[in-house]
Amino acid sequence: MNYLQWLHEATPTRWWHDSAIPAEIDAALALGALGVTTNPVLTFKSLNAVPDFWAPRIADIPEDMVGLPRAEALLRVIACYAAKKLEPVFEKTQGAHGYAFGQLNPDFAGDRDAMLAQGLRYASWAPNIAVKLPTTASAIPVVEELAARGIAICATLNFSVSQAVAVAEAYQKGITRARAEGKTVRPCYVVQQGGRLEDYLRMVASDRQLGLAESDILQAGNALVKKTIGIFNAKGYEAKIMPAGLRQVRHLTELAGAPLVFSLHPRIQKMVLDANPPQILRFEEPVDAKAIAQLRKISEFCRAYDEGGLAFEEFMTFGVTQKTLAQFLETGWSPLEIYGSKAVSSRWT
Repeated sequence: MNYLQWLHEATPTRWWHDSAIPAEIDAALALGALGVTTNPVLTFKSLNAVPDFWAPRIADIPEDMVGLPRAEALLRVIACYAAKKLEPVFEKTQGAHGYAFGQLNPDFAGDRDAMLAQGLRYASWAPNIAVKLPTTASAIPVVEELAARGIAICATLNFSVSQAVAVAEAYQKGITRARAEGKTVRPCYVVQQGGRLEDYLRMVASDRQLGLAESDILQAGNALVKKTIGIFNAKGYEAKIMPAGLRQVRHLTELAGAPLVFSLHPRIQKMVLDANPPQILRFEEPVDAKAIAQLRKISEFCRAYDEGGLAFEEFMTFGVTQKTLAQFLETGWSPLEIYGSKAVSSRWT
């Protein structure tokens, strides 16, 4: 078995595919992927990568439909395509896996009512669509409400222990309500974007001329995930941690064997297969204490790593959250609003 097959067959670690390009989805499913991550950026990339494939599938979208309705219609086509591919996994795992993510409009990150309404629309597309929403203060009550209604969830834009705990607690409240009403409980995947956090901390450390070694920066992402695992285990949270935004093979191999569900971009899948690392369990290896001490020189690392380090009202304003929200909006959602139409975007650029 190759490394990805070994993870799937011989360890508690599972992985999903992080791309919306059809051929890449097929290849990942053959290697053991159990779900498909999509977002506005990946949707736009897929439409541009294989336009002839998608053209007949989006032909019914009116050319004069622009803005939010057009972006949502395009997302629906691709998310439902992936969901259809995953139906066998969904059925085999009895709803534990086999989902395609449908990500909400980044413009709604601070609008609780808009997120709930859009999330309910997404959930109606297929039984195995999971609603993907940002981990902002406004989204936390939406997590509870969706869970209470028996809808699968993915909480993304998550860069801290505090955000992960807030999602997990809201999910527990929601599934408690669902069980009391006899509804089927669906999973919640709590994304931990360790690679993106490291990208951000590297910029901050450079800007402040802190002189941190790159080897220390590269410990931050997995340190965040391991800290979160310990808290989830201690508190009995049922939400699943999903490391995503990986940058290096070590982001996967140093967590191998943990009860995690990774989201792996094809680039990372190839890096892992090319590296062919030893098939050993490493998730119980502690993070270097000296590296943690060095990372604590960056106040943003402390806010991300410490339980309670990020206040509820800071979830939206945390620098790396804003950085990633802007990416989802400007390179994903905004282009989708006019893709395939003759309209010109009215957004500021």
